[in-house]
Amino acid sequence: MAVIGRAAATVVALGILLVPAAVTAGSDRLPEVGAGWWEVSANAANVRVDHFGEDTVIGLATSGDRVEVVDTWTSPLGARWAKVMVVRTRVSGWVLWSLLTHRDRSTEP
Repeated sequence: MAVIGRAAATVVALGILLVPAAVTAGSDRLPEVGAGWWEVSANAANVRVDHFGEDTVIGLATSGDRVEVVDTWTSPLGARWAKVMVVRTRVSGWVLWSLLTHRDRSTEP
């Protein structure tokens, strides 16, 4: 029976937690800077200071809130993050991209 170290076990545990969030997309598209409107597809999304799950929450975007994607980042484990500006509150920070869905500007009134 193989024994793995504590560090390796931690990496595996983090992978198990983060991979489902990375592949459960609210949209099949990756957030693209300036590519139309995105909106929150989950009940709520924590807007964080940085693109790590443990970082300070600085705001909350709720279902249907429009966001403008200003940057993107993918972790070494594959979790995708989008830096957004929430239109309603003007809060800017990082959210998991799997909590967003795309709205094409051509469908805007």
